[in-house]
Amino acid sequence: MLIETPLARHPAEGLCQVYLHPWKTFEESDRHRPSASESVTTIYNRTVKSSTSPKKIAVIGCGGYAFQLIQRIWTIPRYIDVRAVVSCNPDGATARLYAAKGIKIFPSVEALLSDPPEAIDAILNPTPIHVHTETTLSCLKAGYPVWLEKPPVATLAEYDQILPVAARAGKQVDVCFNSLYAHGVQRLKAEIVAGLYGKVRRVRGIGGWIRTDAYFERVGWAGQLKVGDQWVFDGTINNPLAHVLCNNLYFAAPEHHALAEPRSVEAELWHGHEIESEDTSSLRVVTKDGVEVLTHLTLCPEAEIVPLTVIDTEAATITLRDFQTVEIEWNDGRRESRRCFKENRIEMLEELGHKLNTGEPRFCPLEMCRPFTRVVETAFRQILAANEGRIPPINAALIQRRPYQCSVATVVRGINAAMARAHERGCLLSQCEEDLFNFPLSVPV
Repeated sequence: MLIETPLARHPAEGLCQVYLHPWKTFEESDRHRPSASESVTTIYNRTVKSSTSPKKIAVIGCGGYAFQLIQRIWTIPRYIDVRAVVSCNPDGATARLYAAKGIKIFPSVEALLSDPPEAIDAILNPTPIHVHTETTLSCLKAGYPVWLEKPPVATLAEYDQILPVAARAGKQVDVCFNSLYAHGVQRLKAEIVAGLYGKVRRVRGIGGWIRTDAYFERVGWAGQLKVGDQWVFDGTINNPLAHVLCNNLYFAAPEHHALAEPRSVEAELWHGHEIESEDTSSLRVVTKDGVEVLTHLTLCPEAEIVPLTVIDTEAATITLRDFQTVEIEWNDGRRESRRCFKENRIEMLEELGHKLNTGEPRFCPLEMCRPFTRVVETAFRQILAANEGRIPPINAALIQRRPYQCSVATVVRGINAAMARAHERGCLLSQCEEDLFNFPLSVPV
């Protein structure tokens, strides 16, 4: 079962570990930036001077998740300087906060692009999933690189809209899968590619976050399959816990800056909340290199399940815990534990600012994410085709409603134990549910 065991510190950990409270400004002079061509030893020890001039950016949005990112940007002024934001409520309290800091407020993306502030270097795009393509294309056509919130898009067809425009404009589109920018994740991937742990045999992921009615009521697209004619595919695998699936594909790929291409996808999607899309998922992917990737996620847990990616290799079992801590259990009994560099969204923003227009290998360019979207779109289309265009509901006999944080949470009785069992056995959720539930997990649509 999933047991957290205290492990020894890695002997090289002190060489490259820095801690940062996310709300304190930290003027760092050195930092670690691995590249694919470096040896593992070099990656442990190398530091690179930070950029001397911060990148000036505009942000599409100023509240919600955009505000969380902007708060983090304010802690790293040597990397990024927010010069403009787009706000649908330019007279609101949040917009006034930015204006007081000298940040220019625009009422729309069109207004920003038609009269931008001086020398904007890039645009951060944390907009809803179904407008990612439209807003990104507008920014590229206006001549700006884009830092695009995950998931990048909902369908493969949207890559074919964005990538040619980016190529013609000569501008980068980088995706904000923040976990991939973490120092510890990059170090681990370099070690795997270098063969330190032998061949990757299987990758398993699990996670469960409680999401209440308030979460799904906060915006109109939450929990939806579509908005108008635009696919959203909101859910565990394509929004809040998409990092787990992305990390799984990342560690399954033999190349450093790549996600594993799927050869086959088996999907099980359900919803426990009263929503259109999924909030509980179980996926088995077999990559083109023959690596099995299993992912089990839910937004209806009885108690939160710490997100894990477990990499089974020839020489060790490696666990990335909560996107921040790497735990290594070697086959000979040795154990190591390494905490990541700092809060990974801060690392992501630093990397985006540092590598803009440098030509250095980027950790998550848009074209790298195509396998992720292929898995997501395939999973949704499989389930929709088999269930008359709907995501099947979880059996009502298993649903419980509980007060939680000034709202109400939907909980699936027995889901934590079932997911832990499927994770440990390496099987789909439906293949081990019957010995845990007194009822089948789903009912026919």
